[in-house]
Amino acid sequence: MKDLLKQRLNRLAQRNHRELMVISGEQEWCLRTVNALLSCLHEEHGLWLGEGAPDAVPAIQAGKASSWLGRERQFVVFNAWSGFDVDAFGAISGVVKGGGVMFLLAPVLDQWSLLEDPEHRRITVYPENENRVTGRYIQRLAKLLDKSEHCSLIQQNKEPVWQALPSLNIETETRDDSGYCQTPEQALAVEAIKKVVTGHRRRPLVLTADRGRGKSAALGIAAAQLLIHGLSRIVVTGPSLASTEQVFHHAAGCLGSDSFSRGTFSRGKVQWQDKSVQFMAPDEIVGNPVDCDLMLVDEAAALPVPLLESLLRQQSRIVFSSTIHGYEGTGRGFAIRFRKKLDAITPQWRALHIKQAIRWADHDPLEQLIFSSLLLDARPAEDHQVEGATSEQCEWVRFDRDQLMHDEPMVTQVFGLLVLAHYRTRPFDLRHFLDGPNIEVYGLLYQGHLAGTVLAAREGAIDASLQEPVWLGQRRVRGHLIPQSLSNHAGIPEAIRQKGLRILRVAVHPAVHRNGLGADMLNRLAQSARDKGFDYLGTSFGATSGLLSFWQNSGYLPVRTGLQREAASGCYSLMMLQALSKAGSELLAEARSRFYDNLLLQLPESLKVMDTELVRQLFNGAGDYSSAELSERDWQDIASFSHGQRLFESCLPAIRKLLLKGLVCSDRCSNSYSNSHEQALQVLTMKVLQQQSWSSLAQYEGLAGKKQVLARLRSCVGQLETALKH
Repeated sequence: MKDLLKQRLNRLAQRNHRELMVISGEQEWCLRTVNALLSCLHEEHGLWLGEGAPDAVPAIQAGKASSWLGRERQFVVFNAWSGFDVDAFGAISGVVKGGGVMFLLAPVLDQWSLLEDPEHRRITVYPENENRVTGRYIQRLAKLLDKSEHCSLIQQNKEPVWQALPSLNIETETRDDSGYCQTPEQALAVEAIKKVVTGHRRRPLVLTADRGRGKSAALGIAAAQLLIHGLSRIVVTGPSLASTEQVFHHAAGCLGSDSFSRGTFSRGKVQWQDKSVQFMAPDEIVGNPVDCDLMLVDEAAALPVPLLESLLRQQSRIVFSSTIHGYEGTGRGFAIRFRKKLDAITPQWRALHIKQAIRWADHDPLEQLIFSSLLLDARPAEDHQVEGATSEQCEWVRFDRDQLMHDEPMVTQVFGLLVLAHYRTRPFDLRHFLDGPNIEVYGLLYQGHLAGTVLAAREGAIDASLQEPVWLGQRRVRGHLIPQSLSNHAGIPEAIRQKGLRILRVAVHPAVHRNGLGADMLNRLAQSARDKGFDYLGTSFGATSGLLSFWQNSGYLPVRTGLQREAASGCYSLMMLQALSKAGSELLAEARSRFYDNLLLQLPESLKVMDTELVRQLFNGAGDYSSAELSERDWQDIASFSHGQRLFESCLPAIRKLLLKGLVCSDRCSNSYSNSHEQALQVLTMKVLQQQSWSSLAQYEGLAGKKQVLARLRSCVGQLETALKH
């Protein structure tokens, strides 16, 4: 066996390819077998995930896999007996360099799905226990490994099966003259990034690549060269500091080798002379626009489009980079959604795609196996297969996941659509979609092809004995976001006893957007859930104006907002409900009342920087909860402020009532509201509800100071007075 492995490694090295070798059988046999094979390798050049590592091989737990991004190892051992962490499996595969091998230790393939997996605890929801989690995902994976042309099998009591390797490619690529870039394509990417700075303003670059193409490295190399040639400040942003570390690693490497000055490198910052490359979180940038020579947005696919749009509008010189196939996010969905914004805001933007792999050759067997097993290359139906689809022509189905897992084309269509519709999708989402015990999957089929899909989770019906500890924050049960939040955050203890269905994803095929399919699916789901005795439908998402409008138009009402913006999205989370039963209606009414009581107190504190358009939308239709009738004395106060010289603070109670009345009826009054009325609502919201400072408001309005802002407020109050008094 060892001689065969040596021959195999020689052939992989000649091709600069990598391979997955599945060692399948009893646990002790798997460990003995892989340890025997490791004697053919340099053990200190390997990495082991999970339990059972020999002393000579560095070992980590699966949760640390992402920290190894950008590093190289001759081999990796993934011990699935310790649990098959699907995210770690995808991440750590990128550590194996060309000519290397990845070993997967697994139970007997046709029995694997029947065994309890430690990873089940991540999928288990109350009141189920771990043995209720199905093995659909592992069953699919085992079948794929058994039939794959891209991995070799070493199975207990069976002859090894060695798959044919791709033909030998004798062509080699050279580095660019600087010595930093690994391929000509990467060198072209570096020059394109630099051109964003040296060329015309407002011509952003969108750089895309599959994993392992040196995209982040290109950002770092270009940043270093730009500092050397005169730039002072480059800001890097992305979904997290960890996801951008390769940018800083390569920037520091380039600057550190410079003959006349060494750069200093700390986590999230490279300082060179008096210049720097520095990380900033997206929400920090959106809330406080930064002045920089260049902004680099790495892994842009993992950020929501509204946030990317804000960055695009703020920065005149900006580069967006994105992984096309990868656990970091899907660049395909990013490209579809973001392209429209680029065309509208910066029509002379440029796209560049890096195809050449750096650490391994094209047609790499391990890469192809990872793509298929994790469905990183999942695609929805072709456009022409669903074009013209209308709700009336589509069949509404609830998928039986036991049957669905045997229909690989439909699994691919469903997951491909879910990936396109959401900015942050991980391989674990596929396992959760197939195995989650409380998950329901629905779809709209048009001539056998998927035009839309809904993913939902059953929640609530929590035992009454847990009502008080959940309400008091002493206990949390897994998998019940909305009922627990309504109990603990909204202060409605009985909420945990009602039965709800939380919508996790709504996805419509891009070819039939704007055809009303999303709203139709929600209507059909509501009818189905009502028939099954659910009390409400709910959803929770990062709030943007567009998303809030969609859910409001579908009959959902806000019941809670998060008090801090998510660092990666820059959005506040928002929870919304639609009542389906009498009990659900009573719950919704109480939750709404408490929501608006809290919202009015939170706006000047936790929600001070919430977008004013979002604030306005939250008050749509909220007359019963957030406004009071204006008395004759209130109208006198309003007139005396708008037409006289009374103090703002003296008239504030009446102005507040007027503003709330304007916000509540803004939908009904939209036809009579002019642009100036809309602006008046915005300015007054910032000052009256969010209590922005006079200086902030002056800066926002482009005014000299408090005196001019006060005059602006008098004008705004006068406009609302005219619009609402009659």
